[in-house]
Amino acid sequence: MTPNSKHILLVTVWLLITSLMASALVYKVASGSISFDSNILNTLDLGEDINDLTEAAAEPFKTKGLLLITHQDVEETKQTITSIAKGLQDIGLVQHANSKPSKNIDVTQLSDTYTAYPLAFLSKAASHAKDNNDYSYIIDNYLRLLSSPTNPLVSLTINEAPLLNLADWFADKSSLNTWQQDQGFLYIDYNGNKYYPLFLEFEAAAIQLDTVVSTITQLDTLVAKYRAPNMEILSSGLMFHSAAITAQASFETQLFGGLSIVGVLALTILSFRSIQPLICISLLLGSAMLAGMLALTIVFEEIHILSLVFAVSLIGVAVDYGYHTLLTAKHTGLRGKTLRDYIAPAILVSGITTIVSYSLLLLLPIPLLRQVAVFIVSGLLFTIFTTLTLIVAWPWQRQSSPASNVSTSKTVKHLKGFKLMLTVLLLSCVVVAPNWYFQDDINAFNSSPAHLINNEKQVNQIIGNQQYPRFIYTQGSNQQEILQRFEKIRKAIDKINNETYELLGIDQWVPSFQTQEDNTNWLKYGLSNNKLTAITEFMNQEALAKLTALPNALMTIKDLPPEILKLYPQITTKENTLTGIMSYMGPVDNVFLEQLQQQLDFPVFYFDQPAKYSLALSKLRGYLLQFLMATAVALLLLMAFRYGVLKGLKLASIPIITALSSLAISHLLLGYVSLFNLLGCILIIALSVDYVVFLIEHGRQQHVLKAISLSAATSGLAFGMFVFSSTPAILQFGLTILLGVIIAWGLCLMLPSTLLKRHQLNDK
Repeated sequence: MTPNSKHILLVTVWLLITSLMASALVYKVASGSISFDSNILNTLDLGEDINDLTEAAAEPFKTKGLLLITHQDVEETKQTITSIAKGLQDIGLVQHANSKPSKNIDVTQLSDTYTAYPLAFLSKAASHAKDNNDYSYIIDNYLRLLSSPTNPLVSLTINEAPLLNLADWFADKSSLNTWQQDQGFLYIDYNGNKYYPLFLEFEAAAIQLDTVVSTITQLDTLVAKYRAPNMEILSSGLMFHSAAITAQASFETQLFGGLSIVGVLALTILSFRSIQPLICISLLLGSAMLAGMLALTIVFEEIHILSLVFAVSLIGVAVDYGYHTLLTAKHTGLRGKTLRDYIAPAILVSGITTIVSYSLLLLLPIPLLRQVAVFIVSGLLFTIFTTLTLIVAWPWQRQSSPASNVSTSKTVKHLKGFKLMLTVLLLSCVVVAPNWYFQDDINAFNSSPAHLINNEKQVNQIIGNQQYPRFIYTQGSNQQEILQRFEKIRKAIDKINNETYELLGIDQWVPSFQTQEDNTNWLKYGLSNNKLTAITEFMNQEALAKLTALPNALMTIKDLPPEILKLYPQITTKENTLTGIMSYMGPVDNVFLEQLQQQLDFPVFYFDQPAKYSLALSKLRGYLLQFLMATAVALLLLMAFRYGVLKGLKLASIPIITALSSLAISHLLLGYVSLFNLLGCILIIALSVDYVVFLIEHGRQQHVLKAISLSAATSGLAFGMFVFSSTPAILQFGLTILLGVIIAWGLCLMLPSTLLKRHQLNDK
């Protein structure tokens, strides 16, 4: 096979593989099988137990939103609420939009379920009467309810539960706490203003990542349409933050990615003054991104948007190989196999080092870092393949020169000041070391707009945390033990607080077996011992006999209608231990928890989400530090293997010093460093390795330094823009990389010739 035939074969294989990858990705996009996530909290390793708790606790609240509206004209406020609710329902975005919270419960179905247990349920007041053996409450309540013929609970339950204890029990479930009534509307007084709520429950499909921005945009349009002058409207809900973060992340990804590519292409055309290199670089970057994206969709069911932002760093690494190959071809005249043989060692050494470094991320239990690793490694492998097949086989007009002409490229003397620059960099590390501070507080990474955060704070102050509850949980060996502990927690909290804060738990709808039996036995005793004659005289003997002869049927959690189950965090199971979660609407602090624990003979825990997330950030940072140390060791070993122990150690120290000093300067500028600064160090090491390997493999030739400078310029342009990001994580990532690129470029320009003895003959 002739050399030309081999080139054609390699290019054909490249085209075939690229076409297959593109077809596969298009199919995945068209079939809707690619899903994305924008929640930065989902990138953290909280541990399986906490992940289960987080998912269970958040489930009842993820589709719920709230608008609080106030205006000096109360009627104007009511009209605005009515108009917005109707508009939302007309366009099909919500299941429920009303001034009262909806539980989407079919009362008839509910009564059918509960009337199978006519004596097992007592309201809070009735339970208090039972504790005092006071049957008068049951009688008084019966007469009160019987005098309310319009109450549907009475007509629905009286036949099967003639004591009306069920009707009384159901009434407990519609408690609205501190809300006041105003002709069918609820409101709450705060600082002299009446705030009227609009409770929203969105359709699940309307708040997915690909639809939430459109949904909230339509809501904002309705609000703007019906908003009266000087009317205050506060919003609260996860979907408002998700929409803002998603829109911002999407904008920044497109902006930074687009400008990066435009910058790379512009620098390419300016450097080569030819369309052919521009086409080569475009194909190189396009195919690399295609390979990385396809690998992500194959390996992961859900892709986090931040992984795509960080994976843009592939551009900085991939373009190194393209520039180095193109400039080598331009300045040396090498083509085809000769060019491949000359360029392959440098590219393979650099590529393998970078791939090994990023592959170590796969060992960490962090989905975000694994996704970045898969994208970069896959893209880099295809970059190497593209460089050594398509680009070296490109049909240039100029004929291939013999290998002996490699040294015709002009050599350049190194700049002075290498030791001085190293001293300054090491000094910056020493200066920062005593005050080194890692920022692990999750609040520091909140990228929600300030107005949404302020809205949440105001809503929190006005309605007392009713929209975002605190989660208290306990553990047990079975569901009955969990329900019994819920009941004890409820009684303990009632003793602690004078104010009535709602405590939501599944025990509100299905008490423990013990409680159901106690209720049934107490009411049966009252019926059998003439304690309830004021009621039984209205009953025929057959109905009374049927009621007292009923077996003590007991309701279980699985008997609850699905509409009830979805209102509360589910009981989770882990290694034969059950965990039950209660949602508490009041304030929680250490004093409250201590008082609560003192009244209980079993442990109770407060699920402090921000603290858990901050702890997870600290854990993730620890993983990254371990990874960077492992990367440094791998780099030292690979360099020592390729260039000898002494020289390898010296060369490997340059990327390491570059990463450390860029981290130190980032600390000086920000006052702290975070795991995202550490993540930037991974790319810094990769780029620095590229620069050093190209120099040691090909010497200080003009085209090598030009390739390094061009690569540094494109990387600096791409990641320098990240410092303008409104997302703290992206800003920190970009700042560290920008500093690292500048430092690595400066060190390479000043790298002494004594470290380049491999090509000392070419430097003469």
